[in-house]
Amino acid sequence: MPATCPRPIRLVSTANRLPTMSMSTMSYLASRFELPALPFERHSLEPEVSRAQVDLLYSHHHRRHIDALNARQSPDDDLSLAALANTDDGTVRHHAQEAWNLVFFWHGLSARSVEVPGALARRIDAAFGGMGALQYRWRAQIDASEAGWSWLVIDAENLLQLTTSAPGRFPVGTIPLLAITLAEDAYRIDHRGRRGEYFDALWPHLNWEYAQLNSEVTE
Repeated sequence: MPATCPRPIRLVSTANRLPTMSMSTMSYLASRFELPALPFERHSLEPEVSRAQVDLLYSHHHRRHIDALNARQSPDDDLSLAALANTDDGTVRHHAQEAWNLVFFWHGLSARSVEVPGALARRIDAAFGGMGALQYRWRAQIDASEAGWSWLVIDAENLLQLTTSAPGRFPVGTIPLLAITLAEDAYRIDHRGRRGEYFDALWPHLNWEYAQLNSEVTE
């Protein structure tokens, strides 16, 4: 596992366009996309998240979106993943956006426990009343939601908030700090549909350093 967090995804201010990506795994132009490497070993989230569960989400679910993109793209097409997530073709847009979101999700996790940086902790205190309150509210949202994604974001007023989006969608007009996929393949093996337990398993692995890096685009 890398010793430091990946560079954050740099975002543009337009409300209806996918952010520009600067991470090496997401900034390339290619006619055929590859499944990007995980930022940690597949077994390294255990015991909270099993290797089998990571394999299902990564090797099956994530790869399915990459394969679907490749099946619809011309070999001469040089559009980036970000560009394809804004295309007029609804099917291509869905798979590209979902693939983009999943890379963001993976980089928001860490094999080791990550302490919340002071600047981000203060913002969480101001917005939610502390880490315990954020954890409680985020779990409740995920447990009750039928959305495809749950996000910790900075909104248009520069405040932290929790929001959701449909599968293959991005929370427009915001700066995402962390994302949690709510696809069934993310918790089917370990939790058999119990989303609250799934969130509990992810919580100790959330990469708060990565969240802080993403928040710095507003500073």
